[in-house]
Amino acid sequence: MRSGGLGLVAALAMLGLSLAGCRGQDPAGENRSSPQPDQEIQGFTLTQTQDGRKVWALRARQALVFEESDRIEASGVTVDFYGEEASLQSTLTARNGIITRRTNAIEVEGSVVVTAVDGTVLTTDRLVWDERTGKIRSDHAVRVTKGTDVVTGSAMEADPDLKNLKVKDFKAFVKTPEGQLVEEK
Repeated sequence: MRSGGLGLVAALAMLGLSLAGCRGQDPAGENRSSPQPDQEIQGFTLTQTQDGRKVWALRARQALVFEESDRIEASGVTVDFYGEEASLQSTLTARNGIITRRTNAIEVEGSVVVTAVDGTVLTTDRLVWDERTGKIRSDHAVRVTKGTDVVTGSAMEADPDLKNLKVKDFKAFVKTPEGQLVEEK
């Protein structure tokens, strides 16, 4: 009788191990073991100030707050960047973003567009705001348009107003009245 009990224990242990391997997957095969947010906020707004001056203001359609990892995941993101005189410098829009609360870094992705008040427009797939340096940067393909001038490259770094722009592997183009791009030689 004792050996039968051991066989039952072994069978239950094997069943438990096989179920444990499946527990983190839902029927679609997605991992469910990721942490759940501590808060879910609709119509989220976050403003960063420095010495009483507004540096940036972020708005999102939805935000998920993860206290343990000290991050906020946002969707439908808009960030307004402000200059020394609290005047609007540029507006960034993106599908998604992650705010690291400890450093105030903002990483956005998905149809990223930065529009400066002077009409300069930057487009890319992914971009990072680095609070420490006060710069935006991307290590993805970028396109910067101002009037009829277009610059493309494989990476960039700039002030939020798109001044002091550094573009890696850049190519310069001029847009014709018909909208065609002609590479400058």
